[in-house]
Amino acid sequence: MKAFCIAAFLFCSVGVFCHADTSTTMPLSPSYKRFKAPETGRTVVQLTDGKGWTYPLYFFIPTITSDNKYLIYHKAEDGQVQLHRLELATGKSRQLTRADCPDTQWRPWCVDSGRGVLDHRSVLNVARGLVVYFNGNEVRSVDVETLDDRHLFDIPADRDAYGQNCCTPDGRWLVYIHVPRGSTWGKPCKGAAVVAYNFDTKEQKELCRVDSAVFHVTAYDNEHFIVTHPAEHSGMMLADFTSGRCTLLRNGDPGARGHLIHCQATKRGIAYEVPEESVGGLYDPFTRRRFEFKFPPQFQYIHTGRDPEGLLFFYENSTAWDKFDTHDIWALVRLDRRHGNKWLRLTGNWPTFGGGQKAHFHPQLTPDRKWILFSGGDPASQTCHIFLLDVSDLKPSEGVTADLLSPTGANDIMKAPEK
Repeated sequence: MKAFCIAAFLFCSVGVFCHADTSTTMPLSPSYKRFKAPETGRTVVQLTDGKGWTYPLYFFIPTITSDNKYLIYHKAEDGQVQLHRLELATGKSRQLTRADCPDTQWRPWCVDSGRGVLDHRSVLNVARGLVVYFNGNEVRSVDVETLDDRHLFDIPADRDAYGQNCCTPDGRWLVYIHVPRGSTWGKPCKGAAVVAYNFDTKEQKELCRVDSAVFHVTAYDNEHFIVTHPAEHSGMMLADFTSGRCTLLRNGDPGARGHLIHCQATKRGIAYEVPEESVGGLYDPFTRRRFEFKFPPQFQYIHTGRDPEGLLFFYENSTAWDKFDTHDIWALVRLDRRHGNKWLRLTGNWPTFGGGQKAHFHPQLTPDRKWILFSGGDPASQTCHIFLLDVSDLKPSEGVTADLLSPTGANDIMKAPEK
């Protein structure tokens, strides 16, 4: 009954929405549905709908093209999952891939969507306007504008493309993960590989091997990469083009407690959360300095939102990792040693439908910094679709300064009351 009340509130139309400064915003078609977010009343724009599930590329990597013209997204419907592009200014969508791999499931992290592209493993090369996708062990690229589809290379038959992958910001390299066939995180695995492919020379370069079926690799810059998770626990590691190693970060540092789950590479460091300690943080992978701050007491299972600039700290909060019924989004307004840290709830409780990664919000800030893009439940279809939440009024989180970073992560903010 509660979910239906939320749905009724969510889908009260509020008319056409526009920003005062249209010169720096993404062009949005007036045909999209516009609503009020539950409880907070913020404007929400619904970009996709229908009976299937739609969701962006995995939320550690870009999903919008450099010119803000297209949103690249998955569509899981009728026993298959393929990639599509949405032209934001017109609302027109076009299918990009016609992959036919019979086993696309990302195990153990998501539900089965049937045939098509390997789920959650595609990458947008923003610099080149290419989408890289995996049709089983065949790796291909499709030009977002021309739809030219090309074979890049094949992964050996005794290996699986296992991870969420990335491209370097300069567009030169695809960095991807492959593991011995049948490997799954949390089970014994020997020889998972983090590998880079050069788009110009076709060179393949193995960056490191890890005895864990690691499943995320994210570009920190053009030379360094954040890899998660090691075999023993959730956590992050640092790989690069020259060392041949994957070095554990934060774990073992002075005073570090608990293990982080999600981490976002930003220009100011690695933003992360440690749910078991109910803290968020920022980490410098080169100096191993960090600072951490307490979350509000109502936070339960947390995803750190993606802001590549590292200026706005915001989080998805949900009941638990395996219970996807309600979610909300919170922003850190200000870190304040004297008066307590200030938080702002951006949505009220919002239901999702289904399971696995398709039932998480996975929030990320759009390139124009006017919206938070996320996947939320659509009560009309009982599936999840892509929405924009208006955050054009939000300023960068206050009180986050370089002097907070320390070898031990100790500072007054950890002890500050929350409000």
